[in-house]
Amino acid sequence: MTDDPSRQQDRAVTDFVDSLDVEDLILRYDVDFDAPMRQATAIGLLRLAGVHTPDPSSGLRGIARRLGAYWCEMVLADVAYEPLTALRLIEASRPDAERLLADLAAGGGPTGSEAFTAYVVARWYDGVGRVRYRLGSYTAARIAFGTAVGVAADHGVWWARPDLISNHVRARFEEQGQASRRDDGRRAERDFVGPMERARDDIAALAAARGVDLESAPTPSSPARHREFLRGWSNALHNVATALRQEGRTEESLQQSRASGAVSEGLGDIYRKAQSLLNEALCEPGDPTHLFEELRDLGIGPDGRPGPGWPRGRRIARQQLAARRGDAQGLAGLAELLDDLERDAAGPERRSGLDVDFYAYTLGLYSRTAAGLPADGRPGDVVDRWVHMARSVREAIALPVYKRTYSRLMRPVFLRAIGRRVTECDHRQRSLEGLLSLVEESSGRELLDMLASSSPPALGPPSSALPGPVRPAGADGPDRRSTLGSMDDAEAEEAKRLLQEREEQYEQYFLGHPLSSATHDEDIAHQLVQYTLNHPGSCVVRYFRYGGPLDPRMDGEEAPEPDSLGIMVCKGGILTLGRPLPYPEVAALAARVLADIQARFVPQPDTCRSIWELLVAPVWAHATRGEALTHLTLIPTDDLFAIPLHVATEPGGLDPLAARVPLSHSVSVAAFVSRGRHLLKKQLMEDDDDLAALMSTDEAATGGEIAASGWPVDRVHVAGRVPAVLADRIAGTHRADWEGLAELVSVEPEFFVYAGHGTYVERDGGSGDPLLYLGSADRLTQYDLALRVALPRNKLTVLGACLAGQGMRSEGGDVLGFMRSLIISGAGAIGVPLWSVSDGAMVSTVSALLRESRAALDGSDTGVFDVVQTLHDYYRRAVGTYTQLARRIDEMPLALYL
Repeated sequence: MTDDPSRQQDRAVTDFVDSLDVEDLILRYDVDFDAPMRQATAIGLLRLAGVHTPDPSSGLRGIARRLGAYWCEMVLADVAYEPLTALRLIEASRPDAERLLADLAAGGGPTGSEAFTAYVVARWYDGVGRVRYRLGSYTAARIAFGTAVGVAADHGVWWARPDLISNHVRARFEEQGQASRRDDGRRAERDFVGPMERARDDIAALAAARGVDLESAPTPSSPARHREFLRGWSNALHNVATALRQEGRTEESLQQSRASGAVSEGLGDIYRKAQSLLNEALCEPGDPTHLFEELRDLGIGPDGRPGPGWPRGRRIARQQLAARRGDAQGLAGLAELLDDLERDAAGPERRSGLDVDFYAYTLGLYSRTAAGLPADGRPGDVVDRWVHMARSVREAIALPVYKRTYSRLMRPVFLRAIGRRVTECDHRQRSLEGLLSLVEESSGRELLDMLASSSPPALGPPSSALPGPVRPAGADGPDRRSTLGSMDDAEAEEAKRLLQEREEQYEQYFLGHPLSSATHDEDIAHQLVQYTLNHPGSCVVRYFRYGGPLDPRMDGEEAPEPDSLGIMVCKGGILTLGRPLPYPEVAALAARVLADIQARFVPQPDTCRSIWELLVAPVWAHATRGEALTHLTLIPTDDLFAIPLHVATEPGGLDPLAARVPLSHSVSVAAFVSRGRHLLKKQLMEDDDDLAALMSTDEAATGGEIAASGWPVDRVHVAGRVPAVLADRIAGTHRADWEGLAELVSVEPEFFVYAGHGTYVERDGGSGDPLLYLGSADRLTQYDLALRVALPRNKLTVLGACLAGQGMRSEGGDVLGFMRSLIISGAGAIGVPLWSVSDGAMVSTVSALLRESRAALDGSDTGVFDVVQTLHDYYRRAVGTYTQLARRIDEMPLALYL
């Protein structure tokens, strides 16, 4: 009796799968599947063999096979420009990679499998490096490539070393460039050619030692290890060619490119051959059309149907061929390419891999080509295409490393579109709502993305610290703890190193846990109108930037609005567009504030009057019309985040703004209205609310604001130096270190106070980053707060440290610094100082807030605490005792953000 057909088919599949040599397939993947761009074929076979499925009985060898299969998938995701997929693959396979790496380091692993295990571990880390490099995270890429190089060298995987070495050198070069741009804002002159040539020469020496022929063209019958070695050699030659071209040495670059292309030709390596063709075309002194045509047609069969190939290379060729025509037909070719890119952006998975730079460059060519046509032949969709791109890309860049791309490439598009909308605005309500909606769409998006995530991370302490002395009180001035530039050069360098490391940890976390992009609310302006209608006496002022210089890619289009600051006021349901201000005046005012703080600790009276004249006077009549002003909310942008608007003082007057009206700030209309942060103005107090305080460990942090708060000691939790009057009554106190911070956070305190010291690390352009002391052995950065602090029930947080509010401005219009991190962590209303505050003023102000919050209970189990009104009332009392404006300003240390 024979089996039925279905059983026969099952047996045939089983026999086929059993015949697969999975390890041999993985070892040949680079040259026999990746080179001809047939990665999917290998991956299909591996999936069919069930290699990805954990099998405890297979031991370490099975883990190595599974890791190899994941590496193959990572390569395909990288080539297909799908970084989200690649990141998920990395996270899924990381435990296997770390397990095998540790085993190799210990000399473990089953007999006979070390070479295979070492190969897949080296290749996996190389794959991680490629993905990180693609995302622009060059430090992470360099570290991953370095691990790959080390494993290959230590365990005899000589045939993969050329590829790994070349990738490592390139990532190290890009990392240095990124650091130099971060420090001085420009691309420093660096030697790219030298390191690449040295790497090439090292690989040539290795070839001689291993008997690999670098002179003869390889053939499919050459040993697999030799072919893989030669593929890495081709990569090294291509990197040298690229470096030479960037230095303008085109003839030498062409020689290296042709040598690389010859090796790729012998290997059937479509990807590397395409790269060589592209470099040759870019070096060609005459007409490179034939080279771009060859690149476009690479991999296309005789029937005209595309076979395996490098899709991005084909698109580059199409782009260049169309742009070089410069006529209507060329414009049509660019339009077709842009349509392809827009179709690519459909769906969140694809948008995460949108080729941002290529999209922007293609659109720039489209703009310039259109501008070169006769007026009656120019398309009318250029600006609309730019805005469409900016919207698509904003959804594609929910990973932190892409945010820099957004500020560099996309925000200028929005600023220009806003300027166009301002010019066309007829001041009718619907027109103003459309303008405000566009303003909100353009800025504050990263914070909203993070708020849209399910919950903030709460990681353990970082791996490194920044030891150093705590500055004693009075070191920088009477009753002041720090000022700008107070660190010596060595301290500043160490602080910069720490900041960079913690920033990289922050980006690494969100690379592995990418955010979904929060949808823009088209009705946000109408919601603001409804808010002011339903809260009589409330007024919201939205500052926004627009216009500015043309991006070089937009050459040929009409001139935009000048770089300007717009002001939108909403009160009683009525939107009003104020007169525009020249943005350079705003930037100059911010620089003036910074100079005051550097020289005299505090913004000076003349500066505070200038803040009023420039930024408050234009809105004052609108804000005070009609019903009495009971709550003024100011929403800054860009440099305004560093300007202390709350102490703006009308010329001839003595009362700073926050002492004149109940005042708060917010980071965006969307956060204030649709995310409900306006609800933080009034909070329900309960008798079991907790107050947590993180105290600096030196003598200057007396904890006076805690001792004088009136809170019952059983609801007070302290990490650090306990105030003397409370020392014998507070149980469970902790040191002011990471463990102590974690204990405070675990309480989920409704009120959280940092009482200690702040320092400020200056960077390029006068901006910088604040740091808070965490005991005497470390510093707390904005990135630590975002990653390691969760305050889900918080009602008020105060950072009682000098300069904690500085560093909030960004080129993308977002709020940065501790403000962003605290909002992400779940903090309620937030009080931050913007200058080197007086200890006495800080203690008095915070004591008043804490005392009134508890007094709101009035003997009951519950009560209502209005933080905006409380701070306003305190400021009115505090300034009333002084007749000098300088003293009044100094007595108002906190800017309040809802």
